[in-house]
Amino acid sequence: MTGRTFHQLYAEHKGKVSDKWSLYLTEYDRLLDPYREEPVNLLEIGIQNGGSLEIWSKYFKNYQTLIGCDINPDCANLCYEDPRISVVVGDAGAPETRDRIAGRVPLFDIIIDDGSHRSGDIIRVFSLYFPLLAAGGTFIVEDIHCSYWEGFQGGLFYPYSAITFFKRLADIINYEHWNISRARNDILQGIFTKYDCYVDEETLSGVHSVEFINSMCVIRKAKVDDNRLGSRMIVGDAEPVTPGVKAKIGKPDPVYDQSLNPWTVRSIPPDEMIQQTEQALAHMQIELTSTKKQIAQITSSYSWKMTRPLREAGRWFAKRINDIKK
Repeated sequence: MTGRTFHQLYAEHKGKVSDKWSLYLTEYDRLLDPYREEPVNLLEIGIQNGGSLEIWSKYFKNYQTLIGCDINPDCANLCYEDPRISVVVGDAGAPETRDRIAGRVPLFDIIIDDGSHRSGDIIRVFSLYFPLLAAGGTFIVEDIHCSYWEGFQGGLFYPYSAITFFKRLADIINYEHWNISRARNDILQGIFTKYDCYVDEETLSGVHSVEFINSMCVIRKAKVDDNRLGSRMIVGDAEPVTPGVKAKIGKPDPVYDQSLNPWTVRSIPPDEMIQQTEQALAHMQIELTSTKKQIAQITSSYSWKMTRPLREAGRWFAKRINDIKK
């Protein structure tokens, strides 16, 4: 690494306020150092007081464009001496805001989502802006720990949280091994429906890797060919332990058909199905309770009608006995 670290830049910063967790600064040095001398185009969603844009400008000395986007209209008053730094005011999750940003820079090397931290917003932002990420680019989601909180559309096992969404991208990375006739985005349909968004097959095929760090998610993009497993590399001459390995050179690996695997052909992911099943069972329980009450009422009425002749006969015999006694 050349130049000052993020921790050093933050310690020295005297301009507009920037708010980042310490771990982020350490990870940014690792993640973004390869871009440090490049003519970077960077987009940050959620900039508050705008200090992070000033710090990015110090870190990326040869940057081309830095754009900050924030829904707060007061951010329109943020001013920067360098014309390469600008601010777009608007809801990043709205297509019209995305179009305004894309009108300035069609492709970004780095995109950072530090917006509302609500799961729906995070997923919508990814669906809108990952297509604007260049091959070889990095998409970073900050404060994704909010996905564990109900107030941010989350929970540890919530099937529609942002964490769940990005976990499923790990399956999409390994799409070539599913061995069934199914599209990548099939396993995301429930989430797309929930938040009214969509990511097409071509875009998903560009996901190269997904990395989770405490409160951060890092998604890297690459060309489709660079995301495939590729050919099997077998080198060397001696096989003293496992003979026959060299015989596989040039031969394709076997394809294990999974069309009969019940855990592969499910139409709905299990976590989403559990919620639907629980709701159906709760509804059935309500119906069962109501049916039991109706049966009890019918039984009670029937029993009263069946015993009425006996009660009348009892009264007649009692009256006759009284008459005889008289």
